[in-house]
Amino acid sequence: MNRFLITTADERTWRFDRSILFLGEWCRRYERRHVWKSLDAIVAEPYGLGMGQKERDLIYVERMFDQLLVELANALNEYHDVRHGVRYWHILIGHWLRYCICILLNRYSTIEQVLSKYGAMETMVLGLANYKLTTNDTMSFIMASNDPTWNHVIYAKALSAIEGSKVVAESDVCLEGDGFGDNEADSSIAKQGISKRIRIAASSILSNFSREEDGFIIDSYLPRIEEFKLQISLWQCPQLWLSPVVSPIKRNSKQRKNLKVDVDGIDGLEIFIRQLLPEMLPRCFLEGYAQLVSESKLLPWPTKPKFIFASNNFMSSEAFKAWLGSKIESGVPYIVGQHGNNYGTMIGSQYWPEYVTCDRFVSWGWTNETSKVLPGFVFKTVGAKRCNYNKNGGLLLIEVCKSHSVYPWDSCYEHLCYQDDQFRFVKMLPGEISQSMVVRLHAGYKLTDWADEQRWKDNCPDVKIETGTASIKALIAKSRLVVHSYDSTGILENLNLNIPIVCFWRGGLDHLMPSAKPYYELLRSARILAESPEHAAEIVATHWENIDEWWGSETVQNARKRFCDKYARKEKEPIRTLKQMLTSHAIP
Repeated sequence: MNRFLITTADERTWRFDRSILFLGEWCRRYERRHVWKSLDAIVAEPYGLGMGQKERDLIYVERMFDQLLVELANALNEYHDVRHGVRYWHILIGHWLRYCICILLNRYSTIEQVLSKYGAMETMVLGLANYKLTTNDTMSFIMASNDPTWNHVIYAKALSAIEGSKVVAESDVCLEGDGFGDNEADSSIAKQGISKRIRIAASSILSNFSREEDGFIIDSYLPRIEEFKLQISLWQCPQLWLSPVVSPIKRNSKQRKNLKVDVDGIDGLEIFIRQLLPEMLPRCFLEGYAQLVSESKLLPWPTKPKFIFASNNFMSSEAFKAWLGSKIESGVPYIVGQHGNNYGTMIGSQYWPEYVTCDRFVSWGWTNETSKVLPGFVFKTVGAKRCNYNKNGGLLLIEVCKSHSVYPWDSCYEHLCYQDDQFRFVKMLPGEISQSMVVRLHAGYKLTDWADEQRWKDNCPDVKIETGTASIKALIAKSRLVVHSYDSTGILENLNLNIPIVCFWRGGLDHLMPSAKPYYELLRSARILAESPEHAAEIVATHWENIDEWWGSETVQNARKRFCDKYARKEKEPIRTLKQMLTSHAIP
């Protein structure tokens, strides 16, 4: 007998009198394990985790992105009666479009794989008549990728689209609301904290002293005082530029029918993506586009800036993107600074919109075969002395939270494996070390349904948990060794500051570009990068009583310096150097 397919954690779609096939780990919420553990159930094989499959899917995403960006640029120009270039629309919708293709590829391929492996199955679909997949903006779209209802709707559409799938049974239970987040109240000034209000007031006052031709610097990733020094070195008044939040925008179904995407002669996954694009395009780019452009023109920012420099905002701030798009079309140089790790090392990072659309990219040290990349330095550690650590302190294990479900592969199952690796690492440590350990959860875990804190308490009840509120610097100051459990920005920062670390993650070097692998091999040879949780525990235990001797050894320091020269550089005169980059290399 075929199992009953469950696609969501919403138990209204479950059957408790049948054998069950959960589509993925996202269906089994940890706090509801007392329910699903008693079922005759298995979890479907995760989609897309092999490196070969990942690479094939990323190639597909890039091919589809290139096609659809041009088509959507033309369609949106016609819809809004404007004449913007593809680069403008790449800045505005690029991050959303890439995530959208990834999400639809994953959801469709997951259904396709489960039908191929297990055959046609019955499933229950909640009433979809009034539910729409549209979100307000890019960030709400990303948040929707974690929502069980939103994903349930996409899986239902995939089941209907794939030839040979069984007709699904629709429940008489209708979904509440008409889309993700549509019933949530908008954030307002009244809800903002005191520090945020102070920043808004300061930004408003300082903007009176800006000039229309000042270089525009926002979210540079430099410490605030260093960013002020940079602006002063440019002979301009320091600013605290803030991007406004997009106001809630109502969906207009009639208007959306006028947005056309070609579907002629196309089938399979591609037509599935193309058919859903008009429904999933955030409202700020369609119904709210005129308002977005109007509001961006009213921003108290320079009207004719010498250059625009940002290390953030290029994904999350719709107002900034609309303003930026208009400025680059008038010839203003756009320079992007590196935002953390993965740039220049991770396969596929060369296609990220902020890298593709900028005129110059200031890295943390690396270069490539193009003249676009300017080798810079780690912005976040500018002005910082070597962070003190306690030679007699404990062990600090830095965690990452479950990622947004915006990748072609099953990131939920991937995180489950990651979590298991963490428990294996802790259980392999000698008792005196594990008793001194603090596990620092990522603050973002509170926004997920993974129940990180409870999982740790159940699996390693004696471990001390820090829930992401304490300062990392303060935690390092109490520790003799830091363990990074994923390929993180913190690794680059700690190596830059010469703080003793050990790191490990699943998959080894598979996610890296060929050019980056030799530098990570240096870390592996020096036993900074471990090959498994057990190997990491062995390294920690071996050097626990002589951390300084090990970390200060010629082998470790040579590997650290060579790696940092490539990916985590220091700069003796960082502000002067960055000023020269922004002014001398602004125009390509």
